[in-house]
Parts: sequence; structure tokens; C-alpha cells
Amino acid sequence: MKRSSIVFCAAALFITLSFLFVPYLPAAELSSKEIKKIENGLKKLKNQGRSIQREGYMELKNIGLVSVPYLSDALKDKDINRESRILVCDLLGELKAKDGVPNLIYTLKNESYSIRAAACRALGKIADASAVDPLLEMLNDEESDVKESAAYALVSFNDKRIPPASVKLLKDQNERVRIAAITLLDNKLDPITAEDIREAFKKDKTSKVRQLAARALGGLKDKEAVAILTEAITEDSDNFVREECAISLGKIGDAKAAPALIEALKDEYKDVQLRASYALENITGKKFGRNYNEWSKWNEG
Repeated sequence: MKRSSIVFCAAALFITLSFLFVPYLPAAELSSKEIKKIENGLKKLKNQGRSIQREGYMELKNIGLVSVPYLSDALKDKDINRESRILVCDLLGELKAKDGVPNLIYTLKNESYSIRAAACRALGKIADASAVDPLLEMLNDEESDVKESAAYALVSFNDKRIPPASVKLLKDQNERVRIAAITLLDNKLDPITAEDIREAFKKDKTSKVRQLAARALGGLKDKEAVAILTEAITEDSDNFVREECAISLGKIGDAKAAPALIEALKDEYKDVQLRASYALENITGKKFGRNYNEWSKWNEG
């Protein structure tokens, strides 16, 4: 390789790494031109007009991490309006700005539920461990949007306290909160939550909750769920729930599920049939595909 090519490659690598590892510069080290850009972006962000706010948002996003101290300080600015404060939270989340975490946690106490929800979302994107306790507390918020946002944010964290603290939301009156809760529990599989998830699967009227509950029970390989899953695979009104039941029964691998899975081969939806056939193969080791007659003969023999 020629020397000029080596030099070019090295320069290209340096430039690439410079973009990947953006240096965090204190305000004192910023040039007056850079500070002016940030201040102009913030001024637009605080504007009442949506289009101007969005313009400021994009400018600050492009400036990157060096704008974080200014954005973080803006969260404590009493003169900033609700929409602008939400955009600041969103931007700190997009930038994954760990230095903005303390002020985002402070913002969780804001009187506006939409701002509290925005702070939850940002903390979830940043995923700094110091946010776990405040987010767990937000699961008790009186507003549904905040509880929902806190539940989704907690998906980003690994903490053994999260699953037991989340099960109470499975009984929330708001279906979006219940969907967020079961999504969280499906991502943080813990046997301690199995009973609550079974109850949600049996009683919740929202099909999305039942679908995700069925998935979680399969992930937990919960043998106590076999009876309710085998009943639902032919009785539930929602095809996505029936499909998830088949998948989960295959994961659990209990032979008692075979008769119900065979009946599911007659489901009007092809995806349910396919999942039932895969589950039967996993449980029995036999390969009869979606052939109901062959599976019936095997079961009777």
C-alpha cells in the first residue's frame, strides 16, 4: 500500500472516531460562535410557534452534546412554556445526555403531567441507573400518561425491583397503562409475577394485554398456565391471542396441550394453524405439519 493511501486511511479513521466519540466541552471552552448558535437554538425552542420550536430543536440536536448544559438549565427556567419544556426533555433523551439526568429527575415533580411524562421518556432513553428509583415512584403517579411513560422507560433498566413494582399496573383502569405494564413484565421475566400475569390473561378485556400476557407466560415456561392457554387457543375471540397461545404452549412443552393444539389446526387463520403445528412438533417430535387428520390419528393411537 502506498504511503499516501496509508495517510488517507488514517485520516479517515480519525474523522470517523471523532464523530463517534463527540467530546463533551464545558461552556467555558466553547467559542463565542458556538455559544451564540446554542443560544439562538434555545431562543427558537422557547418560541410560541410550533414550526420555529421544531427548527430550534433540530439546530440543537445537530449541535449535539455541547448544548446539554444549556438544555439542562432550561428545565429550571420558570419562563419556559410547557411545549418548549417537553421538547427540551425529548432532546436530552435523543442526545442520551447523562449530564441532563439530575434536572430531568427534578422535572418529574413538575405540575404538568405531560412534562412529567416527557421526563420519564427521556430518562428511559438515557438509561442512567440513578433514574430507577424516581421512575419506580412515577408508577404511582395519578395520571395515566405518566404511569405509562414510566413503565415503558423502565424497560431500559435491569433491576430486580422493577417486576414486583409493576404488577399493580395490570389492574389499572386505563388500558394503555395495562399494555405498558405487561410489555414491561414481558421484557423483565420474573417467576414472582407469573400469578399476576395469569390473572391478567384470564380477566383483561383488552386483547393486546392478553396477547402480551400469553407471550410472557411462554417466556416464563409457566406450566401452571397450560390450562388457561389451551382453553384460550380455541376460545379467545382474537386471532393474535390464539396465535400467541400456540407459541407459548410450544415453549412450555407440556404434552397435555396437544389435543387443544390439534384443534387449533382448524382455526380460520393460517398463522394460528402454523404456530399450532410448530408447537406440536416441538412437544411431540412428530412432523405432520398442519394435517389435522394425521395429528388426530396420532393422538387417538
